[in-house]
Amino acid sequence: MSLTKSELKVLLALDEPMTLKELAEKLNLSKPTLSVTISSLERKGLIERQSKKPLTIKPANNKATQLLKRIKTEYSHLNLEKLLSGNYLKTLAALKVETPQPPWLLQLKANVSRPTLHRILNELMEHLIVGKTKEGYFLNERFALLKAFAEEYFWLENTLKVEEFDPSATVVWSGVGELILTTKKFKGKSVGEFQLTGLARFSDFGLPLISSGVYHYYRPAREISLEEVVVHTLRLGSDTRELLYASALLRGVSFDEKKLRKLAAKFEVSDVVDDLLEFLKGVPKHYPFPSREEVEELWRQYFGGHKYDHQRKTD
Repeated sequence: MSLTKSELKVLLALDEPMTLKELAEKLNLSKPTLSVTISSLERKGLIERQSKKPLTIKPANNKATQLLKRIKTEYSHLNLEKLLSGNYLKTLAALKVETPQPPWLLQLKANVSRPTLHRILNELMEHLIVGKTKEGYFLNERFALLKAFAEEYFWLENTLKVEEFDPSATVVWSGVGELILTTKKFKGKSVGEFQLTGLARFSDFGLPLISSGVYHYYRPAREISLEEVVVHTLRLGSDTRELLYASALLRGVSFDEKKLRKLAAKFEVSDVVDDLLEFLKGVPKHYPFPSREEVEELWRQYFGGHKYDHQRKTD
């Protein structure tokens, strides 16, 4: 969940500890209306209650609020309530500083619709926050703090989601409203919006593996595809073990190569996936890739050594 304009309005006004009455007067809001926003910000880990009588609140002491304080000083000329809320915040988190990315990839990362993305990008370009080349869109370096805040906000939100799922778990990959966590507790293959992923999920596709005692879950998802499981695995690690099992699995079952490549770009493992696909097509690869004999042996063991139809979908 992103920040709302009303939440940004409160955060930007809260420079120091203030009572509910003082903040309500400063923002010209009723106490009941302000209380709802404060409760939401408290759940998001951005403000803290200093005392109850009278109710006094202050910014939480974390990297997100520290970045916001700097942003208020350095970008006071910008409409921060708009730029750091809703789909604008999602888009900022997806952009890279001075590194162009194509619109389809930004849309995947930001989890917004195509029309929304283009509208926001065009507006950001008007303010010189975003630039464009033939390769795609990028964030101008002078506005890097905006992206830093966006990333830190979604990291904080993902951390809180993980704590609800399992207090002993940790975030190992954070995106816009999505995450991968690691835990030593097996909670089943599907737990609400969390889906087991990584090597522990290979059994669903015909390659059962002995558990290492470490489990990974992806959120949000109601079900999970083979392509997602493979990409998540390679994001978590791309040593010989992961490459061996991923090679044998893709050797043994049909898969959507286009989808695999798109997900690889989103999770920033395109180089590994490109090498893996070349390896499957017979191109020699050096360490950490396994030997072709190891892959063939594993393939024969679990997939019967039959010749499968490996025609990829291209739609």
